Amino acid sequence: MPRLRAAVSASVDALQRDLLQSSNPASQTRARAVLAQLRKYGSSPLATQPLALEEVLLLLQPSLTEWELGRGDNLSPSELAAFHALTTFGVHMQGVTMPMHTPNQSFASSCGRFYAQSESKSSKPRFDAMMVSSDDTARLIHIRSLVTLLRGINQGFDYGWFAQDLRVLLSPTQSQDQYHRRQGVLLRWGRDFATGAYTSANS
Repeated sequence: MPRLRAAVSASVDALQRDLLQSSNPASQTRARAVLAQLRKYGSSPLATQPLALEEVLLLLQPSLTEWELGRGDNLSPSELAAFHALTTFGVHMQGVTMPMHTPNQSFASSCGRFYAQSESKSSKPRFDAMMVSSDDTARLIHIRSLVTLLRGINQGFDYGWFAQDLRVLLSPTQSQDQYHRRQGVLLRWGRDFATGAYTSANS
């Protein structure tokens, strides 16, 4: 049974609770430091930071299953997804006073809500560029840009679900099945963006 979604959800929830709700100053200080470190890790390529993956994996509680971990010098899609989900969460939590991990709220739906509520409609071209990108690095840059916009209106999303989707998007497409799974995630994101925008505009 894969643990990625549960591990990321539990880990980010613990961080935001320690930062925003803990009465223990030491817990708040630690959470703030961890989030700052995650932001730092997310600003540089993972390959240039030998400690980054180690520290992200140690944050995950529960840990990934043995089959979700990589082998040898190669990172697994689950490891990459966990790394990028947690470093993106670090960006999302910078300077906020509300939880940004929101269970059962999809990333794309939150982007659609932002689009409907914003006077500037620049978020849709950014979202569309992220959707059609054929390069994983470019897609992740667009995602971080969108998350910065969401942070500005205190709009969160489900980071466990997000990590699960990232795992599919970051997996190699060496077979028709893998290709269709990736396209399925992107199609769902497109639908979620549209329904998020529609729901927000009519609420």
